[in-house]
Amino acid sequence: MKQVNKLKQLENLSYFDLATLSQVTELEGNTLYKNISRWLKQGKIIQLKRGFYTTQHFASKQDADSYREFLSNKLRYPSYLSLEYVLGKYQILTESVYTYTSVTQKSTRTYTNKLGTFSYRSISNSLFMGYKIIKENYFEIAIASKSKALFDFLYLKFYRKSQINKEMIDELRLNLDEFTKEERREFSSFCKSTNRDKFFTLEKLLFN
Repeated sequence: MKQVNKLKQLENLSYFDLATLSQVTELEGNTLYKNISRWLKQGKIIQLKRGFYTTQHFASKQDADSYREFLSNKLRYPSYLSLEYVLGKYQILTESVYTYTSVTQKSTRTYTNKLGTFSYRSISNSLFMGYKIIKENYFEIAIASKSKALFDFLYLKFYRKSQINKEMIDELRLNLDEFTKEERREFSSFCKSTNRDKFFTLEKLLFN
């Protein structure tokens, strides 16, 4: 069987790594890498990051947004969608967002591939919370609540600043009209969990 035909065994996988590719094709070492290079040029497979792939066939059959959101969780694990991407979904930001932004317990990183740009910001283990798992088109996706996405965004923007004032908040031009009282309380609880005085006043700066 031609090696390219063996790729059909991978067409139902949302992603796969080098070990899986080697097992299916029965190739290894330089021979495997040469074939990978050829398949990439032919458009048979897509490199998501180093050693991490999907088939063009699988990617083309999926709902674009839900599949990319799912991949954002997998390219750097553990992570959850947050920051600008989630704020953009809720139209809290005044500018369009095209990058899939996430929070991770690992180091900051960005991956760019044919499916998009996936950006990750590091946060402490104690603040790695405030997200839920949703199911979209058979994909399970970890995504922050509206309040947590706002908190993550402001926390990472201001955590090196000695203080936060109203002018700094106003410059961000955030649309916060749709936040409910419950969401404001949730946001406030995240601020308090930092145990840092400068974040305790964020709720008042934002919503008063």
